[in-house]
Amino acid sequence: MNQRVIPSRPVRRSLAALAAVGLVVAACGDDESADEPADEPAETPAEEPAEEPAEEPAEEPAEEPADERPADWPTTLTFGAVPAENASSLEADFSTTKAILEAELGLDNIEFFQATDYAGVIEGMIANRIDVAQFGGFSYVIATSNGADVSVAGVMTDGPDIEPGYRSYAITQADNDEVNSIDDFAGKNICFVDPGSTSGFLFPSEGLLAAGIDPSETSTDINPTFAGGHDASAIAIANGDCDAGFAYDSMVTAQLTESGDIAGVVDTVEDENVNPDSADLKIVWKSQTISGAPMAISNELPADFVAAFQEVVTTKVNEDWAIANGFCTGTPEENDCSFADEEDTWGFVAKDDSFYDGIRQVCEITGASKCES
Repeated sequence: MNQRVIPSRPVRRSLAALAAVGLVVAACGDDESADEPADEPAETPAEEPAEEPAEEPAEEPAEEPADERPADWPTTLTFGAVPAENASSLEADFSTTKAILEAELGLDNIEFFQATDYAGVIEGMIANRIDVAQFGGFSYVIATSNGADVSVAGVMTDGPDIEPGYRSYAITQADNDEVNSIDDFAGKNICFVDPGSTSGFLFPSEGLLAAGIDPSETSTDINPTFAGGHDASAIAIANGDCDAGFAYDSMVTAQLTESGDIAGVVDTVEDENVNPDSADLKIVWKSQTISGAPMAISNELPADFVAAFQEVVTTKVNEDWAIANGFCTGTPEENDCSFADEEDTWGFVAKDDSFYDGIRQVCEITGASKCES
């Protein structure tokens, strides 16, 4: 507050004094007015922002989508497959796969349908009695050519950088001197796996045709027998129930020797000998590489669920993710993960339907009756 004093004029001094009093009053009033706004923002506006974050209204909507599942998504799925080994349990074989899918997709349960042959899985998918199926490449082609509306969810592989694929092996007893190549199968009792098996019938048929031998189920060039499983076919050959026959590669060179069902294998084609001094079986032919086995999902399910299922299968159903997230224990080299009915399966990678065009071409070459829609 500043007061201006002019001493030479008494009247003006008096007026100035009066004016000064007025200024004092006015100034005091201004001070009070200035104090009040200063107090109010400290009490009212400052308190309101402090209360709003405590209520956190913006955070609630952000939490809801994570907890919500679309109302039309299924809560259970039926999963069908034919076990590679007759005695195996699909639920045990796919235990890690099952646990991840249930947790990541909010499923209450995955129910397993263990078919006795490939036709049971194919027909189940066509009739929409099965939601998801683990196929061989040939049985997938048969299903899609006969009306199954499915998408490839993922393809089994032995490693993230390994192209999914395997081979069919022609085998005979290790001491069978009469059979040393697939050309020697003519006139013999031949074990196949199943008419719908890729490595247990379709690709063997291509090999036999190339050798001038009719591989059909009504063939007079050979006496065909369908053993029902890859393990059953190989064991029947080792026991002498069939002169020769077929099974997929790792069943012959790994799974049956590890289980003790056969003692060893001699490889006359390449160099995959396993305990050759005590071998029960001899490998005499190998097919070209076959597109890996697909898991397929029915397109009758909601499209966004199918997409979510494919994403989980191809990004999370594998050893690396499963170990890192506690679904199994160990290391990538040695662990207790179980994704499929083949023990060396690392997980699944993304492929589409065109990946199986090579099998369709073999269908054309062989004219196999199962290929016809």
